[in-house]
Amino acid sequence: MKQQVGTIVGSSVHLTGAIKDSSDITIFGSVEGEVASDQKIIIEESARVKGPIKANEIIVSGLVVGTITATQRLELNQAGTIKGNIDTGELLIHAGATFIGKCNMPDKKEKVSTEEKEAFSVEIEDETDKTEEEKK
Repeated sequence: MKQQVGTIVGSSVHLTGAIKDSSDITIFGSVEGEVASDQKIIIEESARVKGPIKANEIIVSGLVVGTITATQRLELNQAGTIKGNIDTGELLIHAGATFIGKCNMPDKKEKVSTEEKEAFSVEIEDETDKTEEEKK
């Protein structure tokens, strides 16, 4: 099986417009517009992106100003800055990174089994009972 080569935006490139690729996208330069991939997007330390970004996995080491949707995972490295809202399944923010915005993650309760829900509600009831007894 041949490995697909994705899109690479070089460090001296300033692109205005949308980038869409079914393979990985790596940005070293500057992009003003939408960036979308069916796989992974990597925003390198030298990169500047202004616009929405959407992919399964996104790694940010540069600057992003815009909404980010990472269906599986978003990683914000130490040198990275995000100014915008995030929707992601999994979030990793390294020490030193900057994030200004709001983060929305899917409701994990939907993935919890009925047995786990029942066990969890019993634990909460027990804690509530203890608190009420302690008040007396």
